[in-house]
Amino acid sequence: MKWKMNEEQVINFYEEHYLPEVKEQYEQDGIIDGPARREAFNNMVDSLHRDDVITDEIVNSICLPDRLDN
Repeated sequence: MKWKMNEEQVINFYEEHYLPEVKEQYEQDGIIDGPARREAFNNMVDSLHRDDVITDEIVNSICLPDRLDN
């Protein structure tokens, strides 16, 4: 059986690997861009699911936590 990420690991992966790029590209003015953060998160989740790294259950229930969205 292939190893799968849990919800906490997915969120940590986003925070470490995707959020810095979103900040650099869309938040140079210091203002949080919630739509850009959510789009990057959703695109990452879709990609992880296509690569069979997360389960159907996680892809259908995970959301970007408020602490990272605003």
